[in-house]
Amino acid sequence: MKYVARTESVLGTYDQIDELRFFNKLTDDGKYRVLSGNDKFSVAFFDIEATHLKANIGRILCCTIQDINGPMQTLSCLDRRFKKPDVYDDSALAAAIIKKLESFDIIVGWNSKEFDVKFINARAMRGGHRAKLAQFHVDGMWSWRSKAAAWAGLANVQKLINPDAEVVKTSIEWQQWMRAIGWDSQLRQQAVDEIIDHCERDVLVLEEVYLQIASAGAIRSLRKDGGVM
Repeated sequence: MKYVARTESVLGTYDQIDELRFFNKLTDDGKYRVLSGNDKFSVAFFDIEATHLKANIGRILCCTIQDINGPMQTLSCLDRRFKKPDVYDDSALAAAIIKKLESFDIIVGWNSKEFDVKFINARAMRGGHRAKLAQFHVDGMWSWRSKAAAWAGLANVQKLINPDAEVVKTSIEWQQWMRAIGWDSQLRQQAVDEIIDHCERDVLVLEEVYLQIASAGAIRSLRKDGGVM
């Protein structure tokens, strides 16, 4: 078949594809090559931190995006490009996150289909921006839950499959979430710096766990998330 690439395996599936919509036709080795960023398709890990779990009363503080074959970038609420006179208005930050995520072929998160993307979309649309375009998206938490009868929190999964990991998730004291949008500039900067470090660690843990479960064959399919089609 012309649209599915070049080498056919003896099992009747393919070693390579030209388009991600044919991911399910790949061999196990071919799937892992795509998922691990060793093919032509770009892959990025991401996580957001927000002041609340609901976008009605919460706003985005930061988003960390890690190119699997490139640098890590964190977009922060304190960046002058995204600051607005109204602390409730994080729409410029949300729009910038959407633009960056859409530059990758595959995005990877943890509970990211149910929380991160929907939260970003809500905050963007509130400010008059569009929702994120639908794109191929691996939610590692749901990949794990579909294969393992074990706790699905990222820290618990890491503790189970890699108990000796050097980088682990951290916790944030309650008051820091409030100080991150407070009026004392020193306390605000300290809080945001701590939250950014927490977010970046989350993404490093996500990358480690994702590659382990991908290599174990726990990610069998690749689907687009919701959003503007």
